[in-house]
Amino acid sequence: MAAGIFSLISEEKLEDILTTLHGLLKIPIQLVDADGSSLVNLGTPTSYCRKLQKEVFSASICSKTCIDAGKRAQVLGEAYVFSCPADLNLIAFPLLSRSQLLGTIMLGPFLMDAPDSTLVSGLADRYSLSPRCVLDLYDELSGLPVLSPSDVNHLRKLTEYLLAPLLPAERALLLKSQEKLYQQSKINETIQLYKGEKLSGSQKFFYEKESELLLKVRTGNVRQAKAVLNELLGHALFSEGGKLDSVRTHAIELTTLLSRVAIDGGASAEQIHELNNKFVSVMNQEKSLDELCYLLQDMVESFMDAMFSAKDKGNAYVRKALQYISSNYDTPLTLGEVAAQLGVSPNYFSMLFHKTVGVSFREHLCRVRVEQSKRLLLSTQYPINDIAVAVGFSDQSYYCKVFKRITGLSPGQYRA
Repeated sequence: MAAGIFSLISEEKLEDILTTLHGLLKIPIQLVDADGSSLVNLGTPTSYCRKLQKEVFSASICSKTCIDAGKRAQVLGEAYVFSCPADLNLIAFPLLSRSQLLGTIMLGPFLMDAPDSTLVSGLADRYSLSPRCVLDLYDELSGLPVLSPSDVNHLRKLTEYLLAPLLPAERALLLKSQEKLYQQSKINETIQLYKGEKLSGSQKFFYEKESELLLKVRTGNVRQAKAVLNELLGHALFSEGGKLDSVRTHAIELTTLLSRVAIDGGASAEQIHELNNKFVSVMNQEKSLDELCYLLQDMVESFMDAMFSAKDKGNAYVRKALQYISSNYDTPLTLGEVAAQLGVSPNYFSMLFHKTVGVSFREHLCRVRVEQSKRLLLSTQYPINDIAVAVGFSDQSYYCKVFKRITGLSPGQYRA
């Protein structure tokens, strides 16, 4: 199998990359073929591992672990973080050619938390370790390398960027894999933020983020829509404890909301219903949280494409107008000002905007301002009058009237 790997990848270049990674990370790195045989071995096994191999695990168990991890990484098509029978962490990066597994690069073992005695006591109970082995393992705990979850995510991305271009994969598949890794890292960052701030799984916060996402979709800002989606997914994963079925339920509900926004925004109802059915069908069959999250990102893009495609809309003016409103809603914005920015007459722009977005320019501006004010109501203690001015309303009375018309609540009730 080594010939198969090195016929596609320069052996010298691959070893140079792995040596550089090993020199930087100071953790063992191994290249194994699809049968688990070692081809490149950088760094010596930790004393902790050697003692366990002597007392409990045979070399064949470690080899089988590498084979199984490689197969799992092959299915995922990307780096796979897993725990070995000794409860240590490793990263398996698959070397693929036309979806066939040529070999696997193993990075580790390492810990993702500071070592403590529970690691050894758990192994002692599970494998009936001798007292002498337990004492030896306690002595070796401090020698285990530690990488934070954030470092592990960075390492996954770095490995992907360094090694994926060496393989004859299609560019589209590489970009998709990189997008998935980027999304996972952003979702994980959000989860860590919530953990650090000890945020509760507030439904109000979830719905506020949901409203923000719908606003970004309406305004046609794909990059910001993806960013808010990842925050929303991070909150859902955190509050639901990573339960696939619970996250799937949120995903299907979000699909329905986005369908309505897309149709209201002028997309073909027939096209949106077709997209809706396709995505919901795939969601119901999806077994992986990571894949479900990426599917949602694909869904957001698809619905936005349907809303703003040249075929359905026939205009770039409205998209530019929506982006301009999104950036300047807090100023005394007028229809005439936006029309002037686009270089069209106010009457033509007014007609085009209403036809495209489904509401008048003034109504859309009010909705944007109200959505932005919701964020300030929930995240700050600013007086309502100051919030009204901050989002572009000229006085509190009019702001409160518009807010209640759109949300059914007064600003004070929404904040409570």
